[in-house]
Amino acid sequence: MHAWLKIIAATALAAACGIAQAQDYPSRPIKVVSPFPAGGATDVLTRLLAERMSKDLGTSMIVENRAGAGTTIGASYVQREPADGYTILMATNSTLVTNRFLYKSLPYDPDGFAPIGMVGIGPLVLLSSPKTPFGNVKELVDYAHKHPGKVTFATFGPGTSSHLAAELFKSQTGTDMLHVPFKGATQALPALIAGDVDIFFDMVATGMPQADAGKVRVFGITSTQRLDSEPKLPTLAEQGYPKFDMTAWFSFVAPPHTPETALTKLRAALMEALKDETVRKKMLDMGIQPASGTAEALISQMKAEQPVVQQLVRQANIVLQ
Repeated sequence: MHAWLKIIAATALAAACGIAQAQDYPSRPIKVVSPFPAGGATDVLTRLLAERMSKDLGTSMIVENRAGAGTTIGASYVQREPADGYTILMATNSTLVTNRFLYKSLPYDPDGFAPIGMVGIGPLVLLSSPKTPFGNVKELVDYAHKHPGKVTFATFGPGTSSHLAAELFKSQTGTDMLHVPFKGATQALPALIAGDVDIFFDMVATGMPQADAGKVRVFGITSTQRLDSEPKLPTLAEQGYPKFDMTAWFSFVAPPHTPETALTKLRAALMEALKDETVRKKMLDMGIQPASGTAEALISQMKAEQPVVQQLVRQANIVLQ
């Protein structure tokens, strides 16, 4: 009986300590994992939000880059971390939706994260190397038809939004092009500028500065509406492909079973950050429309996109090991 009393007392003490720790959250720095290399659009967005959120949370948020394998490296790392609120992930549509249809087996469960909230949505820009023999969308399509398999396209990695945008482009234009995957825009852009690859669907934040500097050509954006920040940039829908619509989106998630107390504070900090006019302006300048920051919006986005992405992956016959 005395042994059982000791166990019960120890359990109660541990529970009390757990509650106290949850109430004190956060009491140390929070690690924010970006599944892409430093310098890319996802990394820039992650750092922007982490800096603003740290003010409301009262602790520093340290961004750590764990890039590669279409975000699976960063995602699997975070999902295995302790569920204490001190490690979170900047998850993309690749992480939470696309990868489940691409890989025969994943090192993480896309539905196994604790949702924090939806961050934002943005289109991509179709870029071309200045060394290519085509100068616009029509010339690109004509050239690809005449030279099947010769045009090469860079991506952030297999199954990422840039890959899906290219596959959608191939499908709608009836072209055959060769995929050249990279670990992110910081690797793909230099290859594009050098002429090692021909085209690249990139985020506005990283692609447009290179286009403005004359280092690459820009042919259009992948959303159905023009961007307020780039009103002169036509959509691909305007250029003969009215059904072309492909965007990238971003969200924050945590390891499964993260305490609700921690999630509540993280969600509140994210929503406040997305209301900040300075943050919003910087996001819009990046071509990313700020979202509400709620977990409900993230869950809704995931559910709505799954059937669309599943059909595209099957149609393009993308299978990864």
